[in-house]
Amino acid sequence: MHDTLCSYYTDSEDITNYMASMLEVNDGDVILEPSAGSGLFIDELLRTNKTVHIDGLDIDKKAIAILKEKYKNNPSVNIRETDTLFDSELDKFQQTDLWLKNTDTLFDEELDFFESVGGHYSKVIGNPPYGAWQDYEKRDLLKKKYIGQYVKETYSLFLLRCISVLKMHGKLSFIIPDTFMFLNLHHKLRSFLLTKSKISEILIFPSKFFPGVSFGYSNLSIITLERTDKKSALENEIKIYKGFKNSSEFALLHSSENKLPKYIESYTLKQDDILKTSQHRFILAEKSENTIIVNSEKTLGDVADIVTGFYSGDNTRFIRVKDKSVKGSKNYDVVDSDKISNEKSLYGIENMQEAYIPYVKSSSKTKYAKDDDEWFVRWDKETVKYYNSNKKSRFQNSSFYFRKGICIPMVKSSSINAFLMENKVFDQSIVGIFPRDENKMLYVLGLMNSDVINKIIHIINPTANNSSNYIKQIPYKEPCEQKLIEISDLVKEALLLTRNHNLNELSSIHKKINSYFTEIYAA
Repeated sequence: MHDTLCSYYTDSEDITNYMASMLEVNDGDVILEPSAGSGLFIDELLRTNKTVHIDGLDIDKKAIAILKEKYKNNPSVNIRETDTLFDSELDKFQQTDLWLKNTDTLFDEELDFFESVGGHYSKVIGNPPYGAWQDYEKRDLLKKKYIGQYVKETYSLFLLRCISVLKMHGKLSFIIPDTFMFLNLHHKLRSFLLTKSKISEILIFPSKFFPGVSFGYSNLSIITLERTDKKSALENEIKIYKGFKNSSEFALLHSSENKLPKYIESYTLKQDDILKTSQHRFILAEKSENTIIVNSEKTLGDVADIVTGFYSGDNTRFIRVKDKSVKGSKNYDVVDSDKISNEKSLYGIENMQEAYIPYVKSSSKTKYAKDDDEWFVRWDKETVKYYNSNKKSRFQNSSFYFRKGICIPMVKSSSINAFLMENKVFDQSIVGIFPRDENKMLYVLGLMNSDVINKIIHIINPTANNSSNYIKQIPYKEPCEQKLIEISDLVKEALLLTRNHNLNELSSIHKKINSYFTEIYAA
């Protein structure tokens, strides 16, 4: 069952205190909480003791009912459940008003009107839903309303929506996943942010700071911004902080002592510079690494085809494992050795009713070469015909099946183990790298196992996946012909040592290869 709301209610005073303080709430502010939830941001706004008007919206009727009950006996708050946010007396309130509306923030027609007149709210604060499932009909509507945006992710649409209903120079503070800074899917959102707002500060921190939430694929972030014109936006410099060990450290950022622990990293990025980078990506790196990424004349995608592989549509039915000692083999049957074929054909193995071929599905324990075949995919002629006709199967990038190439797993780890693949089909969980000049194969294999590229990959996309589109963006440098030959010879030696399980000598050779690439990318 899909979670249609994905609401994670904020329950951290460090977070709510920081966000409210960044808004600088004043008497007379008109404030929007677009996903009011349990009211913790409303509580924080009330604690400022300012006379403000708050519109608390939520798509969940139960949440609105709970909020109404929660605040009904508060004498300092005029609360009302409403169907409309319009009121000609709005600017004349004498005490704090809290209006609660059960509505879909992304489609609310009154918010459409506020956007059309150049904004309505002076402040917006919130923790919008992220990762919520959108049915296909709603996705179609969202695509029409938020043209060009990634509509499968709700938090980005809330961010767009809420900036659009801010008055000029109004402020917003949101807690959202940090993926908006890096993922290609959000490049249009980044363009909007960088040209329509001045981002004052972004904090990046582990999701465990946020009670009840734990993401494996990304961190959380708090973004605070001010709506502004394009000229002011592009001149703005953003302060970005990461490396926090505890949410209590947020308060140190603006304390009078202004002393931060050494482990908290800080970056200052000009919005105009970010806008000029590929995909408008936020690059959080030291100056030397930033220069390599931004100023690279070539990328790996310029010299190699980089693709993902095959999907059967039903892995437990069509995939087999060597034996049950293989990691991840729990739900898979062991292959019958009599049914294994080493033939190579895109049309399937003939003369065998049930045939399996070696299959690259998992990561490697070692760099350069992978252990013996562990996985096998069914590949007789009738089954291959089925793959080509079945809607769930993905017979994608088949021109690269059975070719010599370099593999890395799509799921990121602290250190990449790139390995050579020959005469096999590879899984969609594997990124295949196929140098257009096969004479550069060993050089690229060494490159992908180097420390410098491992670090750059994590900078380009700090989230959990190494998808092909990010691997294509790796800066590519080549040395002189002589050095290229020397590196290739060392990689050839590393391959032999890996296959012979001579790990002691391999370590020494790998250090030499690594030092070459450190020198090449430092030049």
